[in-house]
Amino acid sequence: ILFWMEILSLLGRVGKGVSALASVRRWLLVGNNDFEDTLRLAEDGIKFIENFISPMLHSTPHLYVSALPFVPSNTLLSGVVMPKLHSSARIHVGGLKAWPLVQLLLQGHTGDVTSVGFSPDGKRITVRVWDVEGGVQIGSCLEGHTFYVSSVGFSPDGKRIVSGSWDKTVRVWDVEVCLQIGHPLDGHTRDVTSVASSPDGERNPSGAQDNNVGIWDSPSYPD
Repeated sequence: ILFWMEILSLLGRVGKGVSALASVRRWLLVGNNDFEDTLRLAEDGIKFIENFISPMLHSTPHLYVSALPFVPSNTLLSGVVMPKLHSSARIHVGGLKAWPLVQLLLQGHTGDVTSVGFSPDGKRITVRVWDVEGGVQIGSCLEGHTFYVSSVGFSPDGKRIVSGSWDKTVRVWDVEVCLQIGHPLDGHTRDVTSVASSPDGERNPSGAQDNNVGIWDSPSYPD
């Protein structure tokens, strides 16, 4: 499994390992009771990638230098791999016994994060656009609001993001190019606290502290 992860790291496709191992796990859960250890290794592999994807993407040797020494000691992955790596660094005091509950930490924001949203296919998170499998930011920041962003969400087709802010505006963004579509939707007189998309993606309702709900036509690109 480590050699396979090395290849994924060299190709910059470490995040794809999560979906691949998840497929293996689903197959093993369907009546394959003779492969309990393989199932545990697949589950450990998923947790390993989720917890150490950043150093693995940075440099392949980090797989052994910055990741394996921190694998929880009670996991099957640690029991199988660490005895074979005689010269590898080890944590003798204070190491984890089991995998932490936090699956993936997306770092990059420089202030408070007050709202997040999944794309309909479950592969991306906003308001910066993050790849869920890879744990990396996609494109540039969605910059335009002049005060705190209080609410975000994807359109049903996953191609647009709608955001509301304490700057009293609602904005709509193109996911692929990370750019604002049209002008800010300006009409609320106090902080916008909630936004959404209609099922057909044609309208964007918003709620604000001015006690009003706005219904906005989704903006389009200029002709």
